[in-house]
Amino acid sequence: MATKPASFKPGCQTGTVPNQLPLHQVAQLPLPGPAFYAVGVETVTFLFTDIEGSTALLGRLGEDAYAQVLAGHHALIRSALAAHGGREIDTQGDAFFAVFSSPRGCVAAVLAMQQAIADRAWPGGEQVRVRMGIHCGEAARTATGLVGLEVHRAARVAAVAHGGQVLMSEAAAVLVRDGLPPGAALADLGSHGLKDLGRPERIFQLTAAGLQAQFPLLRSLGNPALPNNLPVQLSAFIGRDREVAEVRALVESARLVTLTGAGGCGKTRLGLQVAAELLDGSGDGVWLAELAAVTDQDAVPAAISRALRLAVDPGQPELEALLDALAPQDVLIVLDNCEHLIGGCAKTAEAIVRRCPRVHLLATSREPLGIGGERIYRVPSLSLPGPGDPDSSSSGSCDAVALFADRARANGVALSVEERTGPMVVSVCRRLDGMPLAIELAAARLRSMSLGELHDRLDQRFRLLTGGSRTALERQQTLRATVGWSYSLLTGAEQVLLGRLSVFAGGFGLDAAEAVCGSGDLDVLDVAGLLGSLVDKSLVVAEPAGETLRYRLLETIRLFAAERLVEAGEDEAAAVAAAHCAHFLAVAETAAAYLTGPEQGRWLARLDAEQANLRRAAGHAAGRPDGTAVVLRLGVALDRYWWARSRQQEAFGLLVPVLRRPDAGADPALFAAALDTAAVVAFFIDLATARQLADQAVQVARQLGDDRLLSRALGSLCATHFFAGEPETGRPFGQESVERARRLGDDVELALSLLGYLMTIDPARSGPLYAEAFACTERSGDHLTSSVLHSNAGGAALNAGNIPAARAHLEAAVRVEQQVGWENATVRANLGDVLRAERDLDGARSTLEAALRIGRRNGDTWNMAGAILGLARLAGDAADWDRAAKLHGIAQAFQDRTGNSWQEFNARNRRDSLDQARAHLGDEQLEGAYATGMALSPEKALDLALPKGGSGLTATAVKPEGRH
Repeated sequence: MATKPASFKPGCQTGTVPNQLPLHQVAQLPLPGPAFYAVGVETVTFLFTDIEGSTALLGRLGEDAYAQVLAGHHALIRSALAAHGGREIDTQGDAFFAVFSSPRGCVAAVLAMQQAIADRAWPGGEQVRVRMGIHCGEAARTATGLVGLEVHRAARVAAVAHGGQVLMSEAAAVLVRDGLPPGAALADLGSHGLKDLGRPERIFQLTAAGLQAQFPLLRSLGNPALPNNLPVQLSAFIGRDREVAEVRALVESARLVTLTGAGGCGKTRLGLQVAAELLDGSGDGVWLAELAAVTDQDAVPAAISRALRLAVDPGQPELEALLDALAPQDVLIVLDNCEHLIGGCAKTAEAIVRRCPRVHLLATSREPLGIGGERIYRVPSLSLPGPGDPDSSSSGSCDAVALFADRARANGVALSVEERTGPMVVSVCRRLDGMPLAIELAAARLRSMSLGELHDRLDQRFRLLTGGSRTALERQQTLRATVGWSYSLLTGAEQVLLGRLSVFAGGFGLDAAEAVCGSGDLDVLDVAGLLGSLVDKSLVVAEPAGETLRYRLLETIRLFAAERLVEAGEDEAAAVAAAHCAHFLAVAETAAAYLTGPEQGRWLARLDAEQANLRRAAGHAAGRPDGTAVVLRLGVALDRYWWARSRQQEAFGLLVPVLRRPDAGADPALFAAALDTAAVVAFFIDLATARQLADQAVQVARQLGDDRLLSRALGSLCATHFFAGEPETGRPFGQESVERARRLGDDVELALSLLGYLMTIDPARSGPLYAEAFACTERSGDHLTSSVLHSNAGGAALNAGNIPAARAHLEAAVRVEQQVGWENATVRANLGDVLRAERDLDGARSTLEAALRIGRRNGDTWNMAGAILGLARLAGDAADWDRAAKLHGIAQAFQDRTGNSWQEFNARNRRDSLDQARAHLGDEQLEGAYATGMALSPEKALDLALPKGGSGLTATAVKPEGRH
């Protein structure tokens, strides 16, 4: 093994040839899986070429002369491709990737290339030697190019060739052997292991008159100049481009690298692939020492000696004999499965690093060896599309999905990962944490059940995911056995902590772990140390989060730990759940004090990190008869959070049922505050309920004589009347709210009161009140209310036809939103109308579609209705009247679900647009298209409103906002 600096660069993960990679590096990439949404699959002949020793050639010639070499080389290659039907797919530096529809055409082309290269006089009298590899197979045509496993197989064939040599796989040789040009022949070079560690490939050399016929042994794993005992793998290595590059760089720069990670995360396979890449013939080889079957700590040195086939002195102690044999060697040793022999492996590794200066060690273990000089690489899960990716199922670079598809095919299942099945495949892989072992076991289950049945049963994954390879270690044949093996190596205290940590959702900090888990027989002072041990043993993941660390359990580990918590007894599980709920109630109530001032952005981000835990705590409290007060306290504390993160649906579903419990009014002040919070979140979900809740909040607050509560409840009642199309009815409530807030002298409350009141008054009188409201938010630092005020002021300016003022307010709203991490669909919708008024139809389309997507993501039916109304109007502008009529029907169906009436501005524009559609379509066609839109399911309606091709212009209506 050589320890020169690595030149490997991570490339794409879909099987396309990465940019900026010469062919020898392309051939070292891990084999990928199929990309989604292939346009078609074709069988072609692949050709890879590159110049042998190009870096040394550049050094000898200098840049100018080498540039002449490249220009001449490229011209010869391209001339032969053009003459024989070749299609150039990619060229990087001196490397070419081309395909042919005819394998015989490819043979003719490479013979012409080699002859022309040999006959040419090159600068400096140099001899340019080009190696070439030919393979036939299937590849999928996608937007990113040709992708597939066979592409990389072809590159691997070329990578074992020498300069001037043309090699081909057996698949290619079978197709051309009976139709070779005169004087050409194939020499069978036998089977060779390629560096993908996959099945051996039978390699043939193309010979012809005038070309060199004798070459050294191929650069394959069977070459005696590449000593190794790396095992052939029965399945392809999928993805992991970045990980291979990072680990390779670590091994080349450090003496001891340990790959750690949870059982089944792919440590061994990654380590073997890196080892194969580093096998370059410059040292004494790469050797695998498998330690899984070793049970004695003192037997580690002997196991290594046997793996390396070392001749050791039987009279010496085994460790001393190993060190003496290794001392002169330049070798890489892979120590696989060290976790159950940590002490013995650490002792042996430390001695080797100290006494054998040219030996490098690559260990795999579920925890680090814990010795000086060790570099730890935590093997991550396979890559998955991001949870916020709107088209995650189309991600062709997703390693987890590529592995699932490949292993399904290996099990004889013709899984087509396309637009319909893609989202379900992504969901399966995400629920399995991107863990390779779990994904392989799941893919094997497709032999006996459909993809949908597999997806629906993953909550029983420990019973479902069994039946791994019979040749694998017993602990790797089922998911339960894999996780159970790690659990059995824990101390009793570590097992207790792991069970308690299963109560967390999403992630947690050290303070939360101590507060929730540090009780009973687990001292709070011991939690930090035990948590660190669980991280080291790869059962808990630690991730940087600003200046601190966040911890999480992979879902598979969490489910296993939750089973252990239940086994510990009902009292234990209940106590841990109660402690979790109490802690996150305290987090919410602490944050609430900061959510109305200048620190609200930081505290909202803190609550974002705890969102899943807050949801779990709320669910726990809501599920208990005695949890009413806790739910109401959480709801009130998170009032601003629901607003800033557009989580009205979630808040509505949590609060409204609990507010109807008999004991909800036990604490009248809490009851009134919760009624008001629920009324605001109900504005755009169920207006009748919102009005009833706000009215009840006003009554309770009046009875209490609490001006602060009453001011806020009156503002909410005012808003419900506005959204019902009754601004005159709501105006007195808004006016009383403002008067009470002024007497309180509280800028936060006054700005909120003005926000509601301003929606009901004549815009001509609103200037001074807006100025007063903005002054309040300026003094208090309340960015959230400031953003909504700007949004509503922008809407009012737009209604008045003052487009510059509308744009200024709406852009200010966006700037303020960004300070608190808010995406407000209303602001985008109003900006879309501004762009439409300015006749920037492309800008209007993209902005309004963004508003609709935000609404869809947040379940915001009211904003979706307005956005779709705008889409209908712009469809009419484009004279697409049938689409306009359908979208009007969809918009009305969405609006009906909220119980809201169209505001005057929207109602007027809607009437005008429908009148135009009627004039073009006639009554019968208009009403038919409108009814079609009304009848569509929400999913199909949104598909129509947001066509995947992005066609169709969009716009939307102006909508003032309430407190949310």
